[in-house]
Amino acid sequence: MKILVIQQKMIGDVLVSSLLCNNLRKAYPSAQIDYMVYKSTLPVLKGNTSIDNFILFEKKHRKSKLKFFKLIFDIRKEKYDLVIDAYSKLESWLTVLFSNATIKISYKKFGRTFLYTHNVPLCDEPKSNIGLVIERRLSLLSPLNLDTKIEVVPSLIVTEEERKIVTKLFNDFKLDTTKKTVMVSIVGSRFNKTYPLNYMARVIDLIATKVDVNILFNYIPKQRELAKKVYDYCSEETKKNIYFDLLGKDLREFITIMDACDFIVGNDGGAINMSKALKKPSFTIFSPWIEKRFWSTFEDGKLHSSVHLLDYQPQLIEGRKKKQLKNQSIELYQHLKPSYFESKLLQFIDYNLNEEKPLPIPTDFEQIYALHKEFPLSAVIITYNEEEHIEKCLASLVGVADEIIVVDSFSTDKTEQICSKYNVNFIKHKFQGYIEQKNYAIRQAKYNYILSLDGDEALSEKLKKSILDIKLHWDHDGYYSNRLNNYCGTWIKHSGWYPDKKIRLFKKGSGEWKGINPHDSYTLKKGKKIGKLEGDIHHWIHKDYQELLDKVENFSTIASNAYYQLGIKSTYFKILLRPTWAFFYSYILRFGFLNGKIGYRICKQKFRITLLKYQKLYRLWHQNS
Repeated sequence: MKILVIQQKMIGDVLVSSLLCNNLRKAYPSAQIDYMVYKSTLPVLKGNTSIDNFILFEKKHRKSKLKFFKLIFDIRKEKYDLVIDAYSKLESWLTVLFSNATIKISYKKFGRTFLYTHNVPLCDEPKSNIGLVIERRLSLLSPLNLDTKIEVVPSLIVTEEERKIVTKLFNDFKLDTTKKTVMVSIVGSRFNKTYPLNYMARVIDLIATKVDVNILFNYIPKQRELAKKVYDYCSEETKKNIYFDLLGKDLREFITIMDACDFIVGNDGGAINMSKALKKPSFTIFSPWIEKRFWSTFEDGKLHSSVHLLDYQPQLIEGRKKKQLKNQSIELYQHLKPSYFESKLLQFIDYNLNEEKPLPIPTDFEQIYALHKEFPLSAVIITYNEEEHIEKCLASLVGVADEIIVVDSFSTDKTEQICSKYNVNFIKHKFQGYIEQKNYAIRQAKYNYILSLDGDEALSEKLKKSILDIKLHWDHDGYYSNRLNNYCGTWIKHSGWYPDKKIRLFKKGSGEWKGINPHDSYTLKKGKKIGKLEGDIHHWIHKDYQELLDKVENFSTIASNAYYQLGIKSTYFKILLRPTWAFFYSYILRFGFLNGKIGYRICKQKFRITLLKYQKLYRLWHQNS
């Protein structure tokens, strides 16, 4: 399936419409999803794995009809099955018309419904606090009748490498990292979206007198003169807290700087929308001509709050057309005095500087669609020389885990290099045993909900969907799924290898890794509830017979040492009987013979590892007696 989403607008709109791509990816994981945007908006989409290709609409396409139609016909050649037009202007109408897609979805507008197979009515009033602009975008998915949970929060991805650059930048500017840091969006995208500069200075003074914080300004080089005016308007005491020249050299660096801040205050626009995508609290000042109901996204009066002239002087706004308000916005802005919302701003600051702040109560809409954020998930992985499989493991966690931790036992191959391509917290830790290493990995997790994997394991698509559902409705203390093992390129469903039930998803503190090395299992505490996940953990065991022989030798040594430490003894009787029983059980009782030659090898392996384990255990007791 091939899908095209069209959104030829600026950063805020592109971020919001990326939700279409994110939700389509969840519904159609194997589809090709392309996104048509302006080139200038690409930085906010970096790292978004829901998007396969970007189709760039550039100035040349607007200036030259020849180049525009070449672009249209290039799109036609792609033979898209589904086109969603979130832009809904003349340029996108022509793109849709010539696309020849089977399904074409956009908003219902007079005179152009014939272009689309599905015309979605425009809702005029928000039904929740996620904001009308998001509700409208998500409504474009309604004709598809998706059976997945709808994602409502756009996301921005910041890499660890980018964070290191910004950390160095903060150090260069001698930023006091013991204090909270506030980003102030002091200048809007245009002057009629910019709060009066002297008023903005009073807002900054108010913040600085209330709390001792670092203050960063958001502006681009061509706005420096305006930014300097705001700075000059500020009190001398406030200026001591302002790092005026601490700017990112580009949009990606600015995003990372904002990610390092504690909250943002200022003009409505791209900076605010990006901060929300970074899950940062925001206090927004709306221009008089902007309709707050559209862009006051996720507003709860706590994490996200906003002000508009309509809130304080409604008679100046009501009854006027948008064009009138836009033309008079600078004059009208003078009526939105900082004193009007001083108490509201201070409440916002108090709440968001409180480390113990409770989560806001979600609206009905959020309860249906957005509670996945209530259960952020840490994926923990242990590795040693897993270059062959680790990328499959990490790729399967994208969009599922909110944090990925890799605990590595000083690999000598490309494991670390591969991990660096993903947003991974890579920790090197001396190997002391599988059980010990896995319990250590859990302790490094930031979140209370854990998904534990080995480096040679990955989630099936069905299992990924099950885990995403659990993140919405976590009912048990732990969940098990079946593990499907791949031996020399073959998936094994007999020989006692399947179903191989494993508890890998659990609440932190609900149990611990136990067992006898190298055979470990996560064990829930008495009284804890367990549930089942649909789908399999894919596990790659041996790529060839030689690797199998090497692991038999290694695992039998680890197992015999573990048995010895536990005081378990070996006898001639055990050496003779236990391996024979292991083979019989696997080959006959668990239908290993149905796997043919591979089944025989597996059961032979079971015989050999059991034999070696008890032989080595016998020698250990006699050597140390």
